[in-house]
Amino acid sequence: MTSERHIEVEIEAPATPEQAWEAVATGPGITAWFMPAEVEGRVGGRVIHRHDGEAETPGMVTAYEQPHRFVYEETGWGPDGQEAPIPIATEFLVEARSGGSCVVRVVMSGFGDGEAWERAIESFEGGWRQALRALRLYLKHFAGQQAASIIGGDTSSGDKDAVWAAFAASLGLPAQPAAGDHVRTDGAGVPRLGGVVEQADGRTITLLLDEPARGIALVGAGGPGDTVFTLMRAQLFGDGAEQLAAREQAAWEAWFAGRHVGAAG
Repeated sequence: MTSERHIEVEIEAPATPEQAWEAVATGPGITAWFMPAEVEGRVGGRVIHRHDGEAETPGMVTAYEQPHRFVYEETGWGPDGQEAPIPIATEFLVEARSGGSCVVRVVMSGFGDGEAWERAIESFEGGWRQALRALRLYLKHFAGQQAASIIGGDTSSGDKDAVWAAFAASLGLPAQPAAGDHVRTDGAGVPRLGGVVEQADGRTITLLLDEPARGIALVGAGGPGDTVFTLMRAQLFGDGAEQLAAREQAAWEAWFAGRHVGAAG
């Protein structure tokens, strides 16, 4: 049955359930490790995730049981322009563990059938695994702090591995660094970004940043269909982070725009 198909991903994080709840069930919390978001903390409240550019996805809260269970549903979208047959539900479950840690589990359901949905499910699962790594970094190093976000990206076509290799090279980053390596962007016009590799997983790199400020970043390429999305997403913390993020956002927008100009020329 369509309604029974789901993905389930979890991490254990050095945090209390209350700290994890603030991170996964509030707008400032989600913004600090995932993407800019707004949450009305009540059943029937709105949830909005803001992607790169003007794109956003709206949803509605269907469960808000602090500090253990948060569920929202989204309607009207699907892979390759399809409309989901039922609302797509995303559920966060927070469970305490001994030693001051907790487990955060994400369960996503409401998928349709067919090849496009199979690719989407694979993409969602990989995306949530990466996102929860960023959540663990946030809870370990920045819990309770507000973030200033930087988001940049564009689209390409072709083999995903080839697109990723070209994207990493254009940034001056190794395509396959090892966890623990310190890497930084390099090249004329490339905005500065550097830090320690937390995880390198195929076509994504998760960083604990020290440049341009302390924070978290994802650099990657992928997507469920023939279109390949290339992405740089970062959250900066500390004094002056908002002003710095605004300057860096403009620099990344100019750099991504220049890639298109170069490709066209």
